Amino acid sequence: MNSNLNVLHVVPTLKKDGAEVQLASILNEFKNVNCELYTFDLYKNGDSIEKSLENITIHSNSFLKFFHLFKVIKSNNYDIVHSHLPKADFYIGFIALFINTFKHLISVHAKYGTRSGENKIKYFFSNILWRYLLNKSSGIIAISNNIKMWLIDEFKIDENQIAVIHYGVKIMDRKPPKTHNNVIGMAARIVPWKGWMNVLEVAYYLKMHNVDFKLKLAGSDDIGYLESIKTKIKEYDLNNNVEILSHFSNIDNFFSEIDLFLFLSESEGFGLVVLEAIENNTGVICSNISPLNEFVLDYKNALVERTKTKEIAKLIQKYFDKDYEILRTVQKNQKKYIVENFSLQKTVNAIENFYINKNKN
Repeated sequence: MNSNLNVLHVVPTLKKDGAEVQLASILNEFKNVNCELYTFDLYKNGDSIEKSLENITIHSNSFLKFFHLFKVIKSNNYDIVHSHLPKADFYIGFIALFINTFKHLISVHAKYGTRSGENKIKYFFSNILWRYLLNKSSGIIAISNNIKMWLIDEFKIDENQIAVIHYGVKIMDRKPPKTHNNVIGMAARIVPWKGWMNVLEVAYYLKMHNVDFKLKLAGSDDIGYLESIKTKIKEYDLNNNVEILSHFSNIDNFFSEIDLFLFLSESEGFGLVVLEAIENNTGVICSNISPLNEFVLDYKNALVERTKTKEIAKLIQKYFDKDYEILRTVQKNQKKYIVENFSLQKTVNAIENFYINKNKN
């Protein structure tokens, strides 16, 4: 395997979110590729992935941005420049018009412009240019089969140009989970399409059925949507049942406080937090949507129709009955499936092979 392959990863910000967390994990595991990182925003005043990248060279200039990035690429002999998220794709796609010494690879982490609350007009116009860049690139990594089909159907990308490489998670040797008296958790960005209102509706029906439970919510409030959530909590009279937590720097700490992870999102690029929950020995009930159903084992009806909140509440009651007997079997089977199929090392190996094959062309 070629150990001299030089790759620059470009990502708009180091803010700790799904794509950024997965990128950091991958960069730290590469053994046969020399990687550097460029970002426009180190996100030093927030929850950043920078500290987890101590062994990676990071380039950044928030003022000059494009010109500094251009200089970094021109001054270094990169075989591949790998962009993540549309802003980075646009920058590298434009630079590739002037510098043709590298292969431009793009990772697509979400179906942009398709989710509730997004600016559809903005994405309508930006996706026209994005489509051109995708087709002009040397290769595309789709993080799920669902995204691959979207790229083929909506952007008319040649399917041979796209490789599906799922996110992966580092498999840890963990102790059996403790019980916490019916504590349900939900953690994600606080935006409409993540299913927060559906989760609260499930909580409402649990309360109506006199179930003794707690619901812990955690996430970063980027657009002020938390106020709508607080209003709904008050409307459903759930103040004594719901605890709102700040964004967890270490998500493992969140999973250690809950018995069940409930995730009723309407749209996901992958759903890394769900994968992390399962790896943490936390049983998951989640939306039966692709890509979640690409890695969450539908054992004991764990994949649900997200809008059928009454039925979901009844399912949770069953999971909590008989000293969590059903929940524990769900947890064990879901964990076994991701250990066998979604380890971080499998993801890293697949990306390395993708790089090597593209570099030969």
